[in-house]
Formats: sequence, structure tokens, C-alpha cells
Amino acid sequence: MTIAIAALLAGLAAWCCITPRANRHPPAGDPSPDTGALPRPDPPAAADVPLLLELAATLLDSGLPVDGVLATLARDVEPCRGLGHVVRSLELGVGWQRAWQTSPPTLRRLGESLAFAQLTGAATADLLRAAAEQERRAEARRAEKRAAELGVKLVIPLGICALPAFICLGIVPVVMALLPAAG
Repeated sequence: MTIAIAALLAGLAAWCCITPRANRHPPAGDPSPDTGALPRPDPPAAADVPLLLELAATLLDSGLPVDGVLATLARDVEPCRGLGHVVRSLELGVGWQRAWQTSPPTLRRLGESLAFAQLTGAATADLLRAAAEQERRAEARRAEKRAAELGVKLVIPLGICALPAFICLGIVPVVMALLPAAG
């Protein structure tokens, strides 16, 4: 009986782990085995906003104007390729807010931080570094929150897997061993 329950639980665990074939996607860069389609390109690297803010502050400290900072980032930093449209819009005389409307959402924080320097002409490298530190603290808080949520979410699978195994391997054999002695 213990073996039957253990086999049932093992089958249930295997069934839960297997995903339907239709939902599987090949890894990025691998050709699809079913369709023979061309490989999907690797996704672009995500923008590290605090690092970009620090880089922009350093470029401002080196004497580049804000337009030069944006052009340098768009040309030389892979995740900032989306800034090319912003640079061209600003060169054509489009307003700051309107030029940033089409930028990628991850780069808008950079635009918000550089807006003060663009509008006033003031040196804002220290403000950019403070914004970078604030972004790092916010990311640390988000990571702590996700870690706390993960602890709560792991209780259910642990209970589903460990409790039946404890009952099957710990309690049932003891009860079965006591039954012939009691009778």
C-alpha cells in the first residue's frame, strides 16, 4: 500500500512538472524543431538605469552637453540604441517632453533626470548620481519584496510534497507495524 501511494504521488509530481508541447518555446537563438523556422534573435540586454545615470553624470562632468551625452549613449551603449530617435528629434527642434514620448520605457527615467539639465543648463551630475543611488535602493526594495513573496509561495508545494511523503514513509509504516502487535 505504501508503494502504491508513493507511486501515485510520484506520478502526480511528474504530471505537474510536464508542460504541454504547444506551450514550449525553443530557447532564443535556436531554430524551431517543429517548423524549421529561422532562429529567433536573442533579446536585447535590459537597460541598467542606475548605471546609465552614473554614465551620463560622468559624461556631463567631462564637459559634454546634454545633447552630446544622449548622442554618445545612443551610439556606444547597446541598451540605449532607442535614444537615437530622441537625439534626432531634439536636433530637429522638437520639445523635450515630446521627443522622449517614443523612447523605450526603461530609458524614460534617464530622460526625467536629464530634463533639469536640459531646461536650465545647470550642472546636474550630482543630481544624476543621487538619482542612480535612489534607483538602486528602489530595486533593492523590490528584490526584498519579491523574495518575501517567494517564501510564501513555496509553502504550498512544500506542504503538498513533504506532508504526504512524511505520512507515507513515517507514519504509515509505524501504524502498520503496531497493528499486528495490537491484535
